Amino acid sequence: MNTNTTLSDKWLKAAVIAGLWASIEIVIGSFLHNMRIPFAGTILASQGILILIAFNQIWKENGIIIRAGIITALMKSISPSSVILGPMIGIFAEALLLEIFLILFNRGYLGAVLGAAAALSSALIHKIASVIILYGWDITLIYLNIYNYFQKALQIEFLSAKEFILLVFAVYFGLGAIVGIIGILIGRKAKSFVPNSKIEFQPNFKVELFPLSGKQPYNLFLLFLGFIFIPIGLYLINKNVLLLGLPFLTLFALLAFWRYDSIFRRLEKPIFWGQLLVIILLSGFFFTDADKSNQIFNLKGIVYGIEMSLRALFIVLVFTLISIELRNPRIKQFLYSHQLGGLHQSLSFTFSSLPLIVKMLPPVKEFFQSPLRTLSILVAHNVEWYNSNNHLINKEFAKKAE
Repeated sequence: MNTNTTLSDKWLKAAVIAGLWASIEIVIGSFLHNMRIPFAGTILASQGILILIAFNQIWKENGIIIRAGIITALMKSISPSSVILGPMIGIFAEALLLEIFLILFNRGYLGAVLGAAAALSSALIHKIASVIILYGWDITLIYLNIYNYFQKALQIEFLSAKEFILLVFAVYFGLGAIVGIIGILIGRKAKSFVPNSKIEFQPNFKVELFPLSGKQPYNLFLLFLGFIFIPIGLYLINKNVLLLGLPFLTLFALLAFWRYDSIFRRLEKPIFWGQLLVIILLSGFFFTDADKSNQIFNLKGIVYGIEMSLRALFIVLVFTLISIELRNPRIKQFLYSHQLGGLHQSLSFTFSSLPLIVKMLPPVKEFFQSPLRTLSILVAHNVEWYNSNNHLINKEFAKKAE
């Protein structure tokens, strides 16, 4: 057991950063997703990178950014969402890449700009990888044929599919570099900003992070089976979707529905089933190149579309199972009770202080009217909060440990 009753300076600073990062994910993210604004994920990734770079202009110690990414990713693991693995990996990858570039370039401006470009580009890589994992490699053939069709229809044959992908990555890399520059400006402005009033320390450390839930039982054996089922299910679906894949998926779905009520939250959304229907229709039209086939609608493509849809349904079910079982308090308490005491304390601090940080946020309309000024003020307030209350925070931890 870790007997240290104080929170290290790096973990505490990382907790402050993660608190602001998570609060913006909650408030702004909810607004973007509810309004169905395109590229909401890219916008949120950019805001997270802005926050990390802005704080790096004030706190330049190595390891703070990656710690903030770990805390924010773990906070996502306790969110009500049934699917957490994808967002957790995305958050951690952004922080890791940014930390690497900052270390390589001595936490200077060049490291911040290149790190931001790499971090935002990783969001695009994450999206592409997620689609391939969900639907399989056959989806790339459909996308390629769709691109070839519109390329010829619009007479833009000078740009091949490979060149188009490279162009999209270049756009993301350039946008990331701009985000890095803006993050530097926000951090410099925050350094010179003097808050009018101090924010008193208010977090409540009596809240248990990992209480055993009476509604959802956990089972380590099912977590193990979830990882085992992934290759088995994919093999059966690819081998013979009707004779092997469909019976296996049916049995697995019955087990999942019987065990986990929260799975219905994802599957009850019409947009999910609409996506699968679109994939089937696109497979029928574009599974083969239109110029190389006389058929407008390909029945073989429909079969492959159904196979991809069943694969997607299986991936959603098994990843939801794993996501739920990973919340097992025994797993988290085991990890945090050994060599990761600082992580447990900082996560506890971030969760307990999250309501206070959310209260600092201005209305969403004001945030989008002057985002740079708003972020500068928020960063400055959080730094001032840390400077004024870090001794009180460790005092609270010492009381809790007694």
